[in-house]
Amino acid sequence: MIHKLFMLAIALCLLQNQILAQKKVYSLREVLQKTVEQYPSLSSKKYDIEQQQLRKELVKKEQLPDVNFQAQQSYGSYQGVSGAFFPLAGIYNTSGNNKGVNGQSSSVSNAYTSAVLQWDFLQFGRIKSKLQVADAAIKVSTSALSQEELRLQSIAAEQYFNVLQSTAFLLTAKADVQRLKELFELSKAQADAGLRPGADTLLIKSNYYQIRGQVNQQQALFETAMLQLSSLLGEDTSSFSIDTSVYNANNIAFELPLDDSLGNHPYLQYLKANIQYANASLAAVKRLPYPSVGLLAGAGLRGSGINNVGEANNGFAEPWKNNTAGYLVGVGVTWKLSWLYQNKTRQRIAEKEIQAANANYEDANLQVKTSYAAAISRWKQQRERVMDAHTALNASKQACELYVTRYESGLINLIELLQLQKTLQDAENNYVTATAAYWNELINQSESTGSLSMLLSQINP
Repeated sequence: MIHKLFMLAIALCLLQNQILAQKKVYSLREVLQKTVEQYPSLSSKKYDIEQQQLRKELVKKEQLPDVNFQAQQSYGSYQGVSGAFFPLAGIYNTSGNNKGVNGQSSSVSNAYTSAVLQWDFLQFGRIKSKLQVADAAIKVSTSALSQEELRLQSIAAEQYFNVLQSTAFLLTAKADVQRLKELFELSKAQADAGLRPGADTLLIKSNYYQIRGQVNQQQALFETAMLQLSSLLGEDTSSFSIDTSVYNANNIAFELPLDDSLGNHPYLQYLKANIQYANASLAAVKRLPYPSVGLLAGAGLRGSGINNVGEANNGFAEPWKNNTAGYLVGVGVTWKLSWLYQNKTRQRIAEKEIQAANANYEDANLQVKTSYAAAISRWKQQRERVMDAHTALNASKQACELYVTRYESGLINLIELLQLQKTLQDAENNYVTATAAYWNELINQSESTGSLSMLLSQINP
């Protein structure tokens, strides 16, 4: 039985190692790419683009002729009608003649079929202007997609570094626990030997369990950050981990590559596309008052239950026996004269839309430039803060190691040593916080330029 349990434990350990080995370790670049590939909001933007493209295809089909076909058969009283005609949809007509029909049926069947073609081959540029509006709408939707991609990538980068920060805080807390554990064992051994009072052991034990509580708190924050990142990646937290090698002082850049291409920011491109859409709409409005010139052609077949000698027959098939056909071909002009006096108001509305779009662009352009300049200034200060925090951390570590030796020799008391360890703990937390602020400022700069390439360029492979 013991042998079986032992073999089962080995199998479980091997399975656990295999599962851990299958974990995907994501770099920041891979996190950004996977977020863009699978997040649902991007699919919505892509559908908007496809919708605008279909609308453009619909505008193109407006150039094709309209063909209407009508067929109807009715039963009712007849009345003499003179001349040829084409029946309209929803209007029922009767036909016959005025010859005497005494003793015959007063109701007959009537049949009408017609096909009418109308092709507005001359619209004075209206179709062209509609196509330009459709192209501008496609560009607006495409710019909205790029803007959404930047937003998601920025969120993913923030969550990525949130996980790194949580990991760093968790490791710091675990390191504090380990130091106190070693100090507790040292103090207990000296107390058992009569070299230290037992109160020292109790004091260290109190601090030890307080720090263990902080470990639990940091573990909860780490798991929360991982869950938020997993929602962007579309994966379970147990199936991946992230590269933590970038979160150290060796990756702090001293020179920041400046980017003057702020005009390529996706949000500014989106506002430019809105300006182009407004201009195209104004051009389309100016074309509305023009008439349409079209080709008209039609053919019709009508029949009645009254034959050519005036005899009425109410049979269902009689109209198809007694029928006559006709056709027409011509050119027609359609001109909505009311648009002539309405168009001035429509043009003024379109012009106001252009002015509003230009104002929005100028405002956003100023905000982007200001945000970028402020982010650079803050980044420079955070860079110095990280380097100072790293220097202070190294000094605190060395000092703490020296004072532990002095405590072992009885040269200092426990209160002094715990104060020094508290200084080390503060230095560790300050370094983690400063590093997080440094990367956050790089994210802000990348958002200002409209691309996270600047952030990625600062991370050593």
